[in-house]
Amino acid sequence: MKRGSRCVQASLLALGFVALSDGFSMASKLPTSRRTFEPFAALRAGTEGGGKRKQITIKELQEKMLKSPSKYSAMGTEPSRKKKATRRTRRRVESPKQQYLYASQRSAKQQAVAPAKKDIGKEEGENENENETVFTVDTRNPLLQAKEFGMVPATQHCDPLVDGLKPRLVGQIRISEEAGSGSFAYLVEKPAGWSILGSQASKSKKTTAKGTVTDTEESMPAVQEQRRRKTKTQVKLVDEDGNIDILEYSEEDILALLTPEELEEMKEDLGTDFQAPARSKRLAADLIMPPKDDDPDSSVRSHIKDEHRDLDEETLSNLRRIEGRKQRASEIATFAEAARPSVITWLKDVKAGEGVPIRGGNFWTAIAGACEVDDSGLVLLCPKANTERIFVEYAEYVTVVGNGGHLVPRSKENRNAASSSNDVIKFEIVSKVRKGRGDDAIQTVRVLIPDKTSTCSSIVELCQKQFQDGIRGDPAGNPFDRRARRRLIHCESMSVSSLVFDETCEVETDMFPDDIAVLADRRNHLEYTTGSFLGRASLQQNEMTNAYREVNGAADGFPGWTVDRYDKWLLVQHDPKEPRGPLPSIHDGNTLGIYYIESSPDRSSMGASTNARARLLEGKPAPEFFPIVENGVKYVVNLDRDLSTGIFLDQRPQRAWLSRNCCVDTQVLNCFAHTGAFSVAAASTGASTVSIDLSKKWLDRLSTHLEANDIEFDERHDAIYGDCFDWLSRLAKRGEKYDIVILDPPSSSVGGRKKKRWSIKNDMDELVALAANLVKKGGLLWTTTNSASTHPIKFARLCQKGLDDAGIENAKLERIQPMPADFQTIGPQPVTNLVWRIP
Repeated sequence: MKRGSRCVQASLLALGFVALSDGFSMASKLPTSRRTFEPFAALRAGTEGGGKRKQITIKELQEKMLKSPSKYSAMGTEPSRKKKATRRTRRRVESPKQQYLYASQRSAKQQAVAPAKKDIGKEEGENENENETVFTVDTRNPLLQAKEFGMVPATQHCDPLVDGLKPRLVGQIRISEEAGSGSFAYLVEKPAGWSILGSQASKSKKTTAKGTVTDTEESMPAVQEQRRRKTKTQVKLVDEDGNIDILEYSEEDILALLTPEELEEMKEDLGTDFQAPARSKRLAADLIMPPKDDDPDSSVRSHIKDEHRDLDEETLSNLRRIEGRKQRASEIATFAEAARPSVITWLKDVKAGEGVPIRGGNFWTAIAGACEVDDSGLVLLCPKANTERIFVEYAEYVTVVGNGGHLVPRSKENRNAASSSNDVIKFEIVSKVRKGRGDDAIQTVRVLIPDKTSTCSSIVELCQKQFQDGIRGDPAGNPFDRRARRRLIHCESMSVSSLVFDETCEVETDMFPDDIAVLADRRNHLEYTTGSFLGRASLQQNEMTNAYREVNGAADGFPGWTVDRYDKWLLVQHDPKEPRGPLPSIHDGNTLGIYYIESSPDRSSMGASTNARARLLEGKPAPEFFPIVENGVKYVVNLDRDLSTGIFLDQRPQRAWLSRNCCVDTQVLNCFAHTGAFSVAAASTGASTVSIDLSKKWLDRLSTHLEANDIEFDERHDAIYGDCFDWLSRLAKRGEKYDIVILDPPSSSVGGRKKKRWSIKNDMDELVALAANLVKKGGLLWTTTNSASTHPIKFARLCQKGLDDAGIENAKLERIQPMPADFQTIGPQPVTNLVWRIP
């Protein structure tokens, strides 16, 4: 940079950086509403002149000052404006966030959080271990526990159950003579996971210089810092001729003028309150290693090669991966803006395709049927202005009652719904399943509500009162023990009439959705029928997924008998102490061969050293390695080489989330990666990944997965063989950060360099503490356990302790992800998936 230019730059910085350094220290003490642009208060300058006004940028001002350095006089500051004092003079300083609780609530909370001399998850007869974390948890009030972890049960919605499944327009009725959008009401069959107006979260997302953040991130200090820097401030500059220039700038504009050395010096002066902008970091990196041919990794390769000419190629490759991750690093987590699909948007597109355009958005309202995100079946959409012109003659719902006794607490709305019930409402038992289910008996119920408007939500209290049990999967009953991915309610049929025209529309859905059919379809006496078995019809017809569980043991009525489908081949696991279950014919067109293994391995022992191997029972043998498809992503599996096929089918929803919500700027750390299936799901969207596993044999399969999806195993992906505890510490020392860190450890094992014995109960908090500091601000920490003896609340407490040990405050339990419908269970689910948002 030329000397004159540097002098002008110094003049610009002199105008603002005294205030900048003071402002950073002050900004953290100010409330959010006052952190607009205090660091540059000293630049709010000028006098009231009568000359011409012109809006300029910092670059233009710099050019002007280069031409005429003395033309601009020193700028003063405007007098501070004092806010009018409020009448309130007293403050509650001892407990500023105090919330009133009734005595019963205080008692329950004290019991819930009080430590005791009992180990988490300890079974009767186990020896005491002084290294275990001690807590006792009151699981009788799960909603209070959810609040303790910062979780909101009302936000626990399922994703669309089957990729590619869309609504259907099944009927319409005329309700107005006016032409256009308000003339008809529509009956639509809505899949679960679709909302009426679309994802409110996606609409409220804000775009920053470092990516997209949601409302839940708005209160984070780092995001507030981002928004404050992004805010534009206008300064009035008056030259000696009286001409006025309006300078518009942000902190980012000023900080971008600094050299890396000056940024580092300012950071030392201001401490942790100061964070260099990502744009300045990229500029500094470009000065050191300028990009070549628009390839961001070519500069990394060239730099590493020049600096380390004597190293072998494998070491150079590792250095390139490390340097590449540093180049792509950012401070705020970045995800794709995956909007929830909207029924109104879909309907608008359908009518436009028919040549009858209608309005969208808030012009419509859902007045009956499946109005909520989790509900499925018929929904009545009507223009808001014409809701009084339509009458619901009846609506019929199908629901699965049996939620382990977890009931939704009575709200004012529920009490009103209950008081309005009468003898006209009819209940019909479609199926009842008790055999072998212990305390988890379920019954599928059809509820008919005539001559009134009703929704899926309105029957919850009715069924609870009638059957003394909750709706299966309802998070409002117990978010920690959700036995389905959504509350299982389906609007099966509806009849509506126009109060203006002599028209009636009566429709009925063709079949139950899979997650209800898997529990309700007992009319075939549990015998296999060609096509699918007990609620797998949609999975069989889904071209984007051809690997799932056909029969899930006792939950499907066949103890000790599980059948997994891998494209055209079936893998049967059979406990020889139990009778054999059903198998499809290899001549039905869907199956080429059946592999069989006499064992009862649980998920934690998959891949263990054993002589048990699957053998071909009948049909054609499968290739040694062949691809299957899940949510449009390919994975390579093997059926008879090892006990594990290479992928855990029960984690399909989590991989689907990664393939929808990651983007090219997302960085994923996958610990205990096995063959790296999570990494492949993220990489399918362009995300960069690091996969760690103790077994080189299994992790070597990662490159095969990537190759099947035409993804190059380059600097954006890394496979590390070794102990996760050891490597988490190493990555932390390097200062690496990730948008998502996934922890899916075994329940117990012995491994690593020190051959240390590992268990969830003894070591999960330590593992979380090591991993949490590797998560970027606003990022996610995934924690998973398949330990049957560890209650989800106890597991959450272990994770919370680890977060506390890592010094992370205000981390929130954002989501509890149940298992897919084809893995329905008896009692609580065997796998717990908790997703934490790191502030």
